[in-house]
Amino acid sequence: MKIGFYGAGRVGCTLGRYFREHGLSVTGFYSRDPGHAEEAAQLTGTSRYETLESLLSENDVLFLTVSDKAIPAVVHQLTDMGEDLLKGKLLCHTSGAISSAVFSGTGAFGYSIHPLLAISNKENSYHDLPQAYFTVEGDAAYLQYWLDLLSGIGLSVKAISADEKVRYHAAAVMASNLVCGLYDMASGELVKCGFTKTEAEQALKGLFLENAKGIVKNGVTAQLTGPLERGDAETVTGHLAALDEDTRNIYRLLSGKVLDVAERKNPDRDYSAVKDLLAE
Repeated sequence: MKIGFYGAGRVGCTLGRYFREHGLSVTGFYSRDPGHAEEAAQLTGTSRYETLESLLSENDVLFLTVSDKAIPAVVHQLTDMGEDLLKGKLLCHTSGAISSAVFSGTGAFGYSIHPLLAISNKENSYHDLPQAYFTVEGDAAYLQYWLDLLSGIGLSVKAISADEKVRYHAAAVMASNLVCGLYDMASGELVKCGFTKTEAEQALKGLFLENAKGIVKNGVTAQLTGPLERGDAETVTGHLAALDEDTRNIYRLLSGKVLDVAERKNPDRDYSAVKDLLAE
């Protein structure tokens, strides 16, 4: 199938280049900014489409690699072009939060295809795609086609339900964006100890990176260490006393989740003292 892209940003360029270098028939890009489309075409060795009509008529698959808030408007724009142009086409967006239901009523087969990866730039992020999991949901007619195609070009892929799309996206936020908030909170505590903000972030870097590598290599349960894993109620008591109320509440909540992991790791260890502290 011939694949065209509406949207010429980081995601579009990354997917377009990876697809093309792995033998898929990527034809080119359309963007409301012709300069962006031209840049994407040059990066991927494809063409720039002058009109949306030509993009749609010349391709079997259309990827909408635009912002989440722009997807409904683009779908409406496509629908206004008429069912004859859309019938039998495969329309795909790359949003983590929006399901394929946004394509209902278009007459096309609709899919959500999302790479679970922070794509940082147009030029080089395609190298990182094999490290990412792709999730796919949408019309049953071509669902297996997408699973086979993506796995066939070296990508990890999982089919999910449209009903679980928002939960899936929340999970991704927990593992990425919310970690930024936790890191900032930790560095803030070091600032209270006399570090500058820059010093605090640098001081935590090695600890953070090695822990992240350990989780990826060994899994969460095997990687877990520290006072909660040991059931060290005395140390946890000191932590709770040192923190202000807002930070203490977050510490209590996250520590409860960590204890769940600790109990899986050490099913014979008594964590009742720590649980009592967290429940106070």
